[in-house]
Amino acid sequence: MMHATFPTHSSIDVTLEQPPTAEDRRRLRRLPLFAGAGDATVQDILARTPVSVIQRHQLAVREGSIPNSVMAVLSGRLALSTQISSEQPVVIGIVTREELVMPGAAIVASAYPLSARAVEETRIAVVPLADLWAATERDRGFAMDLARLASGEWQALLAMLKDYRLRSAPQRFAAYLVRLAKEGGRTDSGPAEIELADDRKTLASLLGMTPENLSRTIAQFRERGVVVSGRLVAIDDLAALASFAGV
Repeated sequence: MMHATFPTHSSIDVTLEQPPTAEDRRRLRRLPLFAGAGDATVQDILARTPVSVIQRHQLAVREGSIPNSVMAVLSGRLALSTQISSEQPVVIGIVTREELVMPGAAIVASAYPLSARAVEETRIAVVPLADLWAATERDRGFAMDLARLASGEWQALLAMLKDYRLRSAPQRFAAYLVRLAKEGGRTDSGPAEIELADDRKTLASLLGMTPENLSRTIAQFRERGVVVSGRLVAIDDLAALASFAGV
């Protein structure tokens, strides 16, 4: 019987490591990381992939650390952030279920540009880089997947920069709501009800706003038919909101 050897990962806070469950393996198989990989490649890599449980507020990645693995979120959420001197951390993005954690930096083994902290208890699969590189030598489809992932992350970064440069803060909030609605399977028009995925402090930082500005924006959005009660959001006309956001 083959026994997997699980490496340690210095960028992660002390936490619990465990082998992946059958459901974990199904989720990992759906990752873009394995889109073009053969079944033998996937099975071989997953046999060496532990799952780490990151408690709320713990770090999964420390900014500036050098990756020795590619991480994938199986459940929970990670906030990607950076910090200058004694200032409060600024949230740049959120990584959710079945998404990879800064794969571009991991694939080329360059320093992580951001920290990743658990917003809630989060389970992540930790795929050793050594196993990925070994797999690329025998699986061309998998090698192409890695190249596409690195390219896709740069495209996502450019999209985010365009969002900050071209949209006002209220438009960014509107775009965030529209994206949540579409991810939840809502139609492109008519009323919609959604639930905010993040607390207001995290959301404000993510949108480049102060919590106070976010609160004022939420109050002003009542005039647009958007009512926020706690984390629940009722939208009268999703198409109108999308038009305002420019999405």
